[in-house]
Amino acid sequence: MSDLQSQKLETQKDTSSPALFVDWQALSPWSILSFILGSLKNIFSNGYALIPIFYAGWMNDISLFWIIDAAVIIIGLLTTFAFIQWRKFRYRIRSNQLDVKRGLFFTKKDEIPLNRIQNIRFEQPFYFKPLKLAVLVIETAGSSKDEARLSAIDAQHAHVLKQQLLQLKPHEVESSQQPKNVDAAAEDMSINQPIITRSLKELILFGFYQNNFIWFAIIAGPIAGQIQWEEIVQTRLFQQLITWVNHTTHESFMLQLVLFVGIFIAGYLLFSAISILASVLKYYPYTLDKRQQTLQRSGGVIAHQQDALAIKRIQVIHFHQPLLARMVNRWTLYLKQVKGNEIEEKTQKHMLIPAIKPNEVERIFKPLTSLSQNPIHLPDSYMPINIAWLYKRIWLPFIPFTALMVLTLFTPLPIENALIEVAFVAALVVCTLLVVRFKKWGYFLQHDAIWQHSGLLGRHWKRIPFEKIQHVKIIQTRAQKEKNLAYLELGLASGTLVFPYISIETANLIAARAFNTISPQYKQWI
Repeated sequence: MSDLQSQKLETQKDTSSPALFVDWQALSPWSILSFILGSLKNIFSNGYALIPIFYAGWMNDISLFWIIDAAVIIIGLLTTFAFIQWRKFRYRIRSNQLDVKRGLFFTKKDEIPLNRIQNIRFEQPFYFKPLKLAVLVIETAGSSKDEARLSAIDAQHAHVLKQQLLQLKPHEVESSQQPKNVDAAAEDMSINQPIITRSLKELILFGFYQNNFIWFAIIAGPIAGQIQWEEIVQTRLFQQLITWVNHTTHESFMLQLVLFVGIFIAGYLLFSAISILASVLKYYPYTLDKRQQTLQRSGGVIAHQQDALAIKRIQVIHFHQPLLARMVNRWTLYLKQVKGNEIEEKTQKHMLIPAIKPNEVERIFKPLTSLSQNPIHLPDSYMPINIAWLYKRIWLPFIPFTALMVLTLFTPLPIENALIEVAFVAALVVCTLLVVRFKKWGYFLQHDAIWQHSGLLGRHWKRIPFEKIQHVKIIQTRAQKEKNLAYLELGLASGTLVFPYISIETANLIAARAFNTISPQYKQWI
């Protein structure tokens, strides 16, 4: 009798969900194409390290037929796996959870509680737009990857499904119904009013200063090592180029240096143009809306995307200002959320707001009262960490230089002066970077949160609310005990943050505020 009653109760709960999603649903056959293209995209986007290998193979005269055969085999395997995935993939909504099952020989079934869903991304690639299909990516708290990816489902059904998964109220769904009264109209206007939008100009600036030129160096370095520079120098074209440079610069070293720097800047601007184009195609037109307790970001020229993030999942507000962004006074804002077991640096799916001005910060967070009852704005100053942090490290870069000097003075080993000079210059550079890092490391204490300031060439501000802290660890070495200093480690669901070499009184004060803030909600603590 109890089993029968439970089944009836479960059936009653399931009737609250649309009948379309109560039964097991299959994906469209077009999901095969989505899987193949997605796999190829991951291969090419994460395979930049293989570029030098392919280049070296090409230089060693590897047969083109081998490359074609390998490509055909890879595409064939991907197509086979995609077909199997489509045939065995099913999903449905039951009461308060999403069920997903897949697998050929071993069936894997995921039961995802709706209250664990923290981010839903709606994607509509260009090849799905004519078919009115979309991709829905569901991410959950504590997962190291996408919990579920529903490919090639009807676009309208995707919007309804997203509303069900986020447990939004019916009036949050975009519809053509007119408000019945003035209050309803005002409510709808407040619902649909975006928190912030980004113009084309702002996205161009974002692409310019967010340019990661280091990946170009990683790719170009190994390739440069494979090039036979001696043979290139002896070619006629290169000799003509040298003659033209000497004639143009009148063999002046300063003019040649200016020419070299100009060529480098031109190459950097060309690389930046690629970054700008990627920024515009991915985010334009950028709009951030608030729907109940959910943030929704939309944009994308070729592939339209909509990200939905539950506000309660936001753990840290992170402001990042690269070196070039300081020239235009812009910041990139990341809303760091609950993460899984992966390393934090590998998590690149935090919702971001590009190219914001400092005077826009308070306006952005004004509607998000659940994050803070007080206005949020960037601090004007910060308390630096103790200089003992620098004293402990400033002498380390000079160890190689000192060792070379000792070997030169007290041993007969032949050591070139150039090597000693390089070691000394390298030590000075590292010391300079240590001083800059020390100068930018500090904290700013508020009543309900603590800010961490850090950086090297750029700047970082991270706001950590006391209510989000899940554990506090205070560590003291023997030297720190003598100076009343300590390491403070704050653990959150988004990761761990460390405040080195702060006073023990400040560390205890921060720990006490965190305990006092979280004590009524002790279930959040780990």
